[in-house]
Amino acid sequence: MQANPSYDLDWNLVRTFVAVANNGSLAAGARALGITHPTAARHIQLLEEGLGTALFTRSGKGLVLNDMGAALQDKAALMHSSAVAFQSHIEQLKQAPVRTLRIGVAEILAELIPQLMISDVDENISLDMVVSNDILNLLQREADMAVRHVRPSQQELLCTRVGSVAMGAFAHRDYIAKQGEFSPATAAQYRYIDGLANDHLIRGAARQGMVIQPEQVAFRSDSVACQRAAIAAGWGVGVLPLWMGAREPDWCRVFADEQIIDLEVWLVARPEVKDNQSLKAVFRSIAAALGERLAVD
Repeated sequence: MQANPSYDLDWNLVRTFVAVANNGSLAAGARALGITHPTAARHIQLLEEGLGTALFTRSGKGLVLNDMGAALQDKAALMHSSAVAFQSHIEQLKQAPVRTLRIGVAEILAELIPQLMISDVDENISLDMVVSNDILNLLQREADMAVRHVRPSQQELLCTRVGSVAMGAFAHRDYIAKQGEFSPATAAQYRYIDGLANDHLIRGAARQGMVIQPEQVAFRSDSVACQRAAIAAGWGVGVLPLWMGAREPDWCRVFADEQIIDLEVWLVARPEVKDNQSLKAVFRSIAAALGERLAVD
């Protein structure tokens, strides 16, 4: 047999070598590992071929370590101990408590997380909220979890839909008083507030059978704070979550009793979350709390 310099040592083969060497035979080694006798024999053959040297002497009584096998037995045993310690450390990490959780959230959904009771999460965890309309890459660990209004396209991510946010159209009462009562007949004399990347108002109005021309949109911003300020300043009609509009005593609902759009809400997490008991528990708690919170709306 000739050594292969590009041979990559397979731990499964070394583990079988340790089991066979410690237990004195292929059959006993296979039983110790819970594998079949032919599989154990194949592992030993592949290991010897890969190393380019025999490790056992074949005899009528079975396999007996030769000088090379005996010389490598202690090193292989150290590899086995290290592998066991490695696996044990993985299990410890899975159970390790989480102290800080980094959550990415779009601005329009940013109020949802602070409204959760601390008991819904974990009183020992602190939250770092990254408010951004850019979708953070969880696979690159830019955040542990994210609350999004679009379903993730990366299939590796852990995700669950937790509900939806009802969006309504609002305008300041002074603006409506100046323009006249809103109706399909007067809609053309109104001005509108919409997003740059997300034209929720134009698309929502179209679903209600009303066409808003682009030139009627007087103010555009993807910032929720800017849109709220624009409505308050009388720029026109804007679309925001119903809970936001309901807090403003000087705002009036336009398209009364009509939801412009239902914005889906998804809780998303990086794949490792499902392997950490603490993170997985937090994910479930936040998902349940968000589901309950959104059900109220």
